[in-house]
Amino acid sequence: MPIVSIIMPCFNSEQYISDAIESVINQTFEDWELFIADDGSTDRTLDIASSYKNRDKRIQVVSNSHSKGAPGARNTCLEHSTGRYIAFLDSDDLWLPKKLTLQLEFMTRECISFAFSYHDVIDEKGGYVVSYKAPKRVDSFLMRFSNFIPCLTVMYDTKTLGKVEQPNIQKRNDFALWLKILNSGDIEFAHCLPIVTAKYRSNSYGLSSNKMATLHYYKKCLREFGNVSLVGAHVFLVLYVTLGAVKAKFSGLYNRLVVRF
Repeated sequence: MPIVSIIMPCFNSEQYISDAIESVINQTFEDWELFIADDGSTDRTLDIASSYKNRDKRIQVVSNSHSKGAPGARNTCLEHSTGRYIAFLDSDDLWLPKKLTLQLEFMTRECISFAFSYHDVIDEKGGYVVSYKAPKRVDSFLMRFSNFIPCLTVMYDTKTLGKVEQPNIQKRNDFALWLKILNSGDIEFAHCLPIVTAKYRSNSYGLSSNKMATLHYYKKCLREFGNVSLVGAHVFLVLYVTLGAVKAKFSGLYNRLVVRF
């Protein structure tokens, strides 16, 4: 069995999915399997993904067997996975070549079951926008202030946590998953590898572009998966918006601040 199982949901991402898959193929660590779950694409996404499946036996393409959306597609991949470690990469994002190597070394050396890292943000054309850092370690309380854990940088150990299904909510589903894991009692902290390992593509077409809906689902995650009261959820929502404004306008200040958390 491979050591790392990589989960990639996709929907109408013909423009970017080749680059995402290539960034996995180009990893210096080679003992992985990649599951690509198509969520009913109407463009050439499925054809492109299938062409890679025919070229590399480590790549498998499956259809989403759960509710439509990224959570269902990710859980479909999770069901098929056989690796000890689970990692995530969306079909429009990228990994740097040593992502898996460095993260596995970090987790093994420090006996860590849930790890993430810093990341760059790129625009739709792949141009560099900004880099974001993160706290050295994050627990369930700190996660209430913001989602400090970028999905494309995450790796967790199923030997400790098992296969953890992603909650089926429309937005902020990755945030819900981290809250679910950190409130499970299996581990206390997620730990940050303090280097950039991935590139997140900022876009105008994704679900996250609707800011009001994002706030609604952020509060929903706090209530349903973060064990936060209604009053507490409103308080943390204000703090989240404030920290988000600092992040958007003053990235340098944000980075200096969060590494001290």
